[in-house]
Amino acid sequence: MSTLIKSILAGASLLALAPAVNADQLSYAGGWPPNSKPTAVLEAYAEAIEANSGGELTMRVFPLSLLSFAEGNAGVRDGLADAAAILTPYFPAEFPNLNMISEFSQLVELEEFSSDISSAAFAGALTEYVMLNCPDCMVETAAQNQVYLGAGMTTSYALQCVVPLNSPEDLKGKRIRTAGAYWSRWAETMGAVPVSMSVNETFEALNQGVLDCTASNTADYVNFSFIDAVKYLYTGLPGAQFTVPTMMNKDRWNGLSDNGKSAILKASAKLGAEMTWVYLDEARAGKEASPDRGIEYGPASDSLIAMNREFIANDVKAVASVYSERFGLKNGDEAATTLRDLLGRWTKLTADVDTSAALTDLYWNEIYSKIDVNSYGK
Repeated sequence: MSTLIKSILAGASLLALAPAVNADQLSYAGGWPPNSKPTAVLEAYAEAIEANSGGELTMRVFPLSLLSFAEGNAGVRDGLADAAAILTPYFPAEFPNLNMISEFSQLVELEEFSSDISSAAFAGALTEYVMLNCPDCMVETAAQNQVYLGAGMTTSYALQCVVPLNSPEDLKGKRIRTAGAYWSRWAETMGAVPVSMSVNETFEALNQGVLDCTASNTADYVNFSFIDAVKYLYTGLPGAQFTVPTMMNKDRWNGLSDNGKSAILKASAKLGAEMTWVYLDEARAGKEASPDRGIEYGPASDSLIAMNREFIANDVKAVASVYSERFGLKNGDEAATTLRDLLGRWTKLTADVDTSAALTDLYWNEIYSKIDVNSYGK
């Protein structure tokens, strides 16, 4: 082979490798354990970003290593990670608008919105509201030097306990880990003691008797190994769902090309859909595995469920006033009306959805495709 031909082939090889060599690598701080299904969803997100950008961007996922959930907000704000799932109830003063609208997830407990995939409908309604209808939300995230990229949704919250609960009286004085304001109000109303604690610390607290129960979604029952600590899981209370939004460092976002931003938005539609769907799948798997472990898994007693429904009927009306008093928000009633309307629309849109791929297409068509990358996040 001549020297000229060798040089040409070598040059061609270098050109073929150029996109990978020159790719801009993003970092994602995942708060879930390395082998959990949500972490697998994040890895798929990274692959989608690379494919959508034509190799311009890559992403490295750091599961439960770079930042914990409790460290996520400051870490993304300060650029320690480019993106992360920011659990906003951990940061009530920083994200009052996002937390207020997330609390309306208790609406899915109402008959008109109730379904096996109500979380898919609420994730769509909430993401559409924040990204297309909530300037205050954009201001709020910008103040943390972040850009909102949409959200997945957990399944509804259930009581997961090391002690039995058979009646409202059994709740009195019980120490219950709560993940946000809704669940804290619920525990206090029931006469229990709300304990604010990171989900990453909850397993040990249950094992050591620090907690009697955790109010957690039925997928984290598996994802964070609560299934190895509790003896009872009671569905039907306290209800509501947890929002899992992804945020990106604002400076990092605005340093990307339009192609890079578009690639991330398209991948984020997939992330929201697959994160929501994996919680549904994990919840089903946990329920199936419980009998063999001797865990009592099923609906709470009629008296407990009746008490819970009465609480929700009153609390839905109180959310706006709670956030007005605590954080000075004046848009609570308007937000509640808009979000309720959106939830009705999304309940119909998701009625026949039976795969995460179909949900991805729905989120893209109804939300992400309508975002102007030139102005979003500025």
